[in-house]
Amino acid sequence: MVKTTSVPLFQPKSLTLSQQQIELQTSKEKTILVDANAGAAKTTSLALKVAEMLEIQRQKTGRYLPKNILTLTYTDVARRAFKHALEKIGVSVDAIEDLCIFTFDEFSIDMLKAIEVKAAKVVTAPEELKKIIVQCLENLRDNNNYHPDREFWLPSYEDKGFFEHFLSEALRVKGKMVLPKARWSEESINAIFAENTGVDYWILKILQRFENLRRFSEEEPPLFRSLGDSTYDLASTIGDFSVDTPQHIYSKWPDRLHLICVDEFHDMNEAMFTILRRLLESNPQASFCGVGDPDQVLHQKAGAEPKFMDEKYFSRETGRKTATLHLTESYRCGLSLTELAGNLTEKPYSSCSSTATQVASFYYVTHEECAQKIVSDALSWKNQKRLMSQFVILLRHPHQSVLIENLLLEKKIPYRTNPFPTYLHRPEVLIVRALLAVSNEQFDLIESDSARRRMVEAIVDFSGVQLSFGEYDSEAQTPQDRLRYAVKEIVRDKSLLAIFLKKQIIEKADPAIRRRFEAAIKVAAEQDDETMFAQMIHALDMPGLAAHRWIERKRCTDAVAHLEGLKHAVVTFGSAAKFFKHINELELAYEKFSKIQDKKNSLILTDIPSVKGLEFERVVIPFIERGEFPADDGGTLNDEQNLMYVAMTRCSHELTLMFSQNRTSPFEDAMLSKNNQRNNFKANSR
Repeated sequence: MVKTTSVPLFQPKSLTLSQQQIELQTSKEKTILVDANAGAAKTTSLALKVAEMLEIQRQKTGRYLPKNILTLTYTDVARRAFKHALEKIGVSVDAIEDLCIFTFDEFSIDMLKAIEVKAAKVVTAPEELKKIIVQCLENLRDNNNYHPDREFWLPSYEDKGFFEHFLSEALRVKGKMVLPKARWSEESINAIFAENTGVDYWILKILQRFENLRRFSEEEPPLFRSLGDSTYDLASTIGDFSVDTPQHIYSKWPDRLHLICVDEFHDMNEAMFTILRRLLESNPQASFCGVGDPDQVLHQKAGAEPKFMDEKYFSRETGRKTATLHLTESYRCGLSLTELAGNLTEKPYSSCSSTATQVASFYYVTHEECAQKIVSDALSWKNQKRLMSQFVILLRHPHQSVLIENLLLEKKIPYRTNPFPTYLHRPEVLIVRALLAVSNEQFDLIESDSARRRMVEAIVDFSGVQLSFGEYDSEAQTPQDRLRYAVKEIVRDKSLLAIFLKKQIIEKADPAIRRRFEAAIKVAAEQDDETMFAQMIHALDMPGLAAHRWIERKRCTDAVAHLEGLKHAVVTFGSAAKFFKHINELELAYEKFSKIQDKKNSLILTDIPSVKGLEFERVVIPFIERGEFPADDGGTLNDEQNLMYVAMTRCSHELTLMFSQNRTSPFEDAMLSKNNQRNNFKANSR
């Protein structure tokens, strides 16, 4: 550890610094990696480093030079959190506005503008890439017929999960820069190369063809970009270190920086590291500080690796003498929580927080029991006049919100979901509501204008049909124009939903969709007993529909789970009619909640990656059981452990861990490795 007795030039307001923070802020080391535990104020500490550099600039030149400081993050949440940290320690608003603070993707897009005549189309839905992947497969099959490769084989793309597996592997392989590295070293993409890189040969061949179609050359803009492609494209263009940095072609390339910082350094992948190396190379005079926590790596699927935080590796790859500092004390969590976190991660973890974090457990038998406990605690929190925005429920899967949302709405507890929408607005739920309304002509139970708008949009998107133009419409109208017109008319007259569904959707839809829609409507129209809804859902066959519509297994699982949640709710109401009315009331109630301007009045239902870097007074982690958390979705137990570590360390005051009594999670044993802790923990179960 590097020691210093220097006095900081920048003195933060309303903040007492630890010795570790002072050492980081005043260190004379030119290149520093900071290994920081969760809650150890790593973002604030990095902000202090930036503030210190601003004061050094002022001392040397008589003015601040914020544009000579570049900070990069992996996510936009981290970018905003870093700006907030600067505000909190007292850096002026003007200086913050002039500082260069970007995500790696934002920085890459800004650089690529210099060589691309137009912005590339942004693709967010993996389903949009399906046709291109099929084209790649057909090209490769044709090519293999003329030039046989005995080592090469292609799985059938009709196989369940093929497209998801390819896109998942493509994201990881691109994050690791496998193909560009092969090009720079002039290696052939063959079976031997695939074995050496640990990537399936067919993945590499399809990806190679896919990238040739997406980006024909580095001098031309790509047809489209999806997740991580901006960083990948910039790294591919500048990453050949056998040649000089081509920074002269980038009009905005920074080459007079005084300080380069990276937050979330643990989620660094090869593409981001390539860009960072070029920045360091073109700014040899600049100091560098990267802050991260190897136990918070959440983006392994994008090629993230903790190796970049290794001092020896970083020094060897960048040619810079590197020092490592540590931030071990948590400012957020009390000792009871840091002990559990230390057990889970098997590393030293201490607390200097003045808050004694309360950690409690709850052992449930059914998911309904778990949801009821959450809502009971939320109601108690609300009655205590506590800030509802400080009560956060961290879900491992979006579909876990269904039971909780229903109870929150019944108890009139305002809430908001992020980054996923409320289950009431999910396409599969909207479609079921539309089919029910049409089958019984109960259009008075779709009172919400926004609900009808979403129904039309969901049905069109889900079915994939092209709306036709009517007698008085123009052939020049775009599909978007026709969709807007359909929405406008159905919002005006809800009974038009029946005609629209029959003429524009069912008659034109793929036979697989048409059969299921018609079967579901028939069941709902002809039956009126307590089993109707369950039989309607069975006729709709959401597992089959979801597999037809979505590529990702997780999205298909969520769709099925949402309808299973609805089916369970119908049973509790005794009839579909009562439930149908209830759904309508829930929709109107949720809209009322969403109009509340003061978000402090709403508790938060969110997923774990979305809160990394944030903290809350009250954190609830439900459904900790085998298959749910840790999840059985193709990831590793270490990936899941990192998620749990991030989730539990978001809490400052009260943490509730909710364990299944029947499906024990390995996290319980990992955290409660000491018998006395297990006994104390269970004694506090509530």
